[in-house]
Amino acid sequence: MRKRIIITGGGTGGHIFPGIAIARELSKQPEVDVLYVGKEDGPESKWVPDSGFNFEGIQASGFPRGLSLRLFTFWFQFAAGLLRANRLITRYQPAAVFSTGGYVSVPVSLTAALRGVPVGLFEPNVAPGLAAKFLALFSKRIFVGFERTMKRFSKRRVRWTGIPVREEIVTMEKVKARENFGLRRDTLTLLMLGGSQGAHALNQHMADVIHFLGQGDQAVQIIMMTGWNDYRKTVDQLENCPLKVVLRPFISNIHEAYAAADLVVARAGAMTCAEVLSRGLPSLLIPYPHASGHQEMNARALEEAGSAVVILEKELEEEKLTSALIALLADGERLKAMGEAALKLSKPNAASDIVKEMMELAK
Repeated sequence: MRKRIIITGGGTGGHIFPGIAIARELSKQPEVDVLYVGKEDGPESKWVPDSGFNFEGIQASGFPRGLSLRLFTFWFQFAAGLLRANRLITRYQPAAVFSTGGYVSVPVSLTAALRGVPVGLFEPNVAPGLAAKFLALFSKRIFVGFERTMKRFSKRRVRWTGIPVREEIVTMEKVKARENFGLRRDTLTLLMLGGSQGAHALNQHMADVIHFLGQGDQAVQIIMMTGWNDYRKTVDQLENCPLKVVLRPFISNIHEAYAAADLVVARAGAMTCAEVLSRGLPSLLIPYPHASGHQEMNARALEEAGSAVVILEKELEEEKLTSALIALLADGERLKAMGEAALKLSKPNAASDIVKEMMELAK
């Protein structure tokens, strides 16, 4: 008899891509069917089907902070989400539910738990969000991305598995990746990931750094993701830069960008941290300063392990990004040591370890 497992979560890559990684690992199991449930108009509604998995959408919204009209509309959407989740579970009859957290996952996870379907909860960040804290009360297993997160949940139910990443992130070859970006094989390569939350200021500072590097004699080539809003402006800014700079508004082949890189400059979302670690890459992290400080806590975990340098956004005006990058690019031994520290912190078997536990729950 085939086992059916629902994966639920969405809204951001940090919730969606771990779910896709688990779906791929589950698909290797004999006689297992997977259904992904997310927000009907969220990015998961495109990314999941594009990855080859069945998708069902529900209504969902985040719990509003403070008094506003959204407080009233939230409860209507939440009720609609619960009704839709109940119908899906009645029709699909899952043996277990894997929840990647976030508000999108609450209706399905809660409904499943109340109907006796075991729920496995995944929390990728060092500091659990509101939805994860709530769903932890109803979950049989809690999987966490960072060791220090274990103390925030029940010792009996929590497991430190690390964050599952897509297989191609780890397996892509450096030489082939650099060829695909039109880069030289043997030149130090810097990957700069702007184009996310609060990206405009970050993109501007990155462009200034690239100009500065172009005035020196450091042999370096650069891949930079700007996001759509800043792409044309950044192209104009770097038109006369003597360095080899590959600019993209969005990098769909992010696995190739990581493979090509020797050093990464990025925000510190949980998924970015996991992907950087899985490739054994040193990183310079500039955490998004909002969202309850989750990203700074993620970044500090990598910094304390010796795999990252952390610069706060408020420090960008002091040109710390420029000085930190110059120091790192000039110190090959330090980059090597940081990369080794990254590999030690990574958990390459995260997906298979989680799936083993989920199959136990599904019994």
